[in-house]
Amino acid sequence: MSKKSSLGRGLDALLARPAEPLPDSGPQVQTLKIGQIVQAAYQPRQVFAPEALAELAQSIRDKGVLQPLLVRPRAEHFEIVAGERRWRASQLAGLTEVPVIIRDLGDREALEIAIVENLQREDLGPLEEARAYQALLEQGLNQEGVAQAVGKSRSAVSNALRLLSLPEAALRALDAGQISAGHARAILSQPDADRAWALDQITTRSLSVRDAEALKRERRADTPIKVNPPRAYRQLELDLSRRTGTRVRITGEDRGRVELNFGSREELDRLLELLGYAAEE
Repeated sequence: MSKKSSLGRGLDALLARPAEPLPDSGPQVQTLKIGQIVQAAYQPRQVFAPEALAELAQSIRDKGVLQPLLVRPRAEHFEIVAGERRWRASQLAGLTEVPVIIRDLGDREALEIAIVENLQREDLGPLEEARAYQALLEQGLNQEGVAQAVGKSRSAVSNALRLLSLPEAALRALDAGQISAGHARAILSQPDADRAWALDQITTRSLSVRDAEALKRERRADTPIKVNPPRAYRQLELDLSRRTGTRVRITGEDRGRVELNFGSREELDRLLELLGYAAEE
């Protein structure tokens, strides 16, 4: 099965073909001045390679914009839903107008379309993809809903979101292309205390993903890793787990942390309410 046909509802369903009337409202291709169009804050793709933009701009000079942008109306302008790269290249090419399809879309549907378009073109980096999924979660979807919207398995969405828990230095390295998503997952497989060390090993030794997965920090015999919580806390973990309805883990002794696990946004909301947290209106 091709990549395009496997992605959620696909752009043919979400966007419709430019040459045909869209379902229900049936708007056609129109023309807007470039100055009337603005980029969207939720745009999942953040990196636009200058060389590729220059090539597209030259193609647009020669042949024009072959695929209309998808935009949605805002108060005083139109916001790009799909086609920001074409919009940027059109400006480089000196165009003053571009073809568009105008649709009245809500935030969630606009974000879904933007993500699917970029995934079909393989334009998103691993962190851009993870942040896009996180944005859909913040729109009220759970992980299963995100997976259905973008045509991925729930495990693929979950694995992508895990990248956001990388240490800050590893996030910067992944964003910069110094490590791959495979390297990042190898770092996440390490104990928390060893993740900075693993990143250093990968970057300084130019390790392959397989070598990164095999990393194991050698420790002196007199500095063992404490894996299990002190015995005194085990009963407390059980008591808290029963009280909160989720798994609770306590690490450390005189200093440490308490971890509460949740499997969905709804479960997180329940835990926050149990802890007395109320979001500001």
